[in-house]
Amino acid sequence: MSPRVEAAAQALSGVAAPEAVFVGEVHDRLPYHVNQLAAIAALRESGAKVAVGLEMIQVPFQSHLDDYVAGRIDLREMLRRTEYYTRWRFDARLYQPILEYARRHGLPLVALNAARELTDRVRTAGIDGLDPDERAALPASITPPAPGYRALLEEVFREHPDQADANIDRFIEIQLTWDETMAMTGARFLDEHPDHVLVVLAGVKHVAHGHGIPVRLRARADVEGLVVLGDREREEHPDSADVYLELVDAELTAPGRMGVMIRPASEGAVVDGFADGSPAEAAGVEVDDVIVAVDGHPVGEFADLKVALFDRAPGDAVSVTVRRRGEQRLDVTFELY
Repeated sequence: MSPRVEAAAQALSGVAAPEAVFVGEVHDRLPYHVNQLAAIAALRESGAKVAVGLEMIQVPFQSHLDDYVAGRIDLREMLRRTEYYTRWRFDARLYQPILEYARRHGLPLVALNAARELTDRVRTAGIDGLDPDERAALPASITPPAPGYRALLEEVFREHPDQADANIDRFIEIQLTWDETMAMTGARFLDEHPDHVLVVLAGVKHVAHGHGIPVRLRARADVEGLVVLGDREREEHPDSADVYLELVDAELTAPGRMGVMIRPASEGAVVDGFADGSPAEAAGVEVDDVIVAVDGHPVGEFADLKVALFDRAPGDAVSVTVRRRGEQRLDVTFELY
């Protein structure tokens, strides 16, 4: 047992055996994801049958998570099929160790979140403005936020300058759409797999103080839940969790870069310019070239380029296929920087 897993096991051992564990994250900070993996591993190594619920993957893509855990597709293909870099966008390397651990040990991965198409409709029409088919994707009864949770969401709203012209009530409806969908999906999984502990990985604000997802999941599944946050939350939001784990000092290494600027195209990704010292430019890639593959992985849009390169490091060699001036295809090889 690694020191991090041992620390998580010790922290979790002091509480009653839960049926759902909510491990909060700040999406772009690696230390939170280190703790998430430690909690998952500690529970599994204690003998629990663990499943991992993912805010970052939306409900319609569950079959691709199943295929990944079963070994029918690799991680890169799973990211592509779930439209990860279109719908979530945070560096996939933050979640890679968790996903690979789940696959290695056969832990079910559960797509928890509402489809973006639904939240986009809520953003424009509100929950009451959804058509019957759209409304059917949500529970018949939506639990309004408790005063403490509404205050927390209002704080989040004020922290985002891009929300300045938005409607606070509509913003809260979007948060409730996420919370209700994740709770409903989690409850359905636990109903079908009552022998499992569901570890929910979601943003801190969705789980802190038991608001958001936990209270809604408990109402639907009648389960004992446990909220796990970082020690930063103990200081900033007292009494926000049942267990606090130390946040280690960890950052992702710099990703490998091609040094190209991209503009969208109907097929592929069009090179719009180059950064200083671009290895792609030095290798012969030109402005207006259309990148159609990287190391044999098809690139139909910019997100595919992100998937193809997500785990590549500076110094890694890549083979890039471009289409130039119509149908001429060229292969160029260079090292990322």
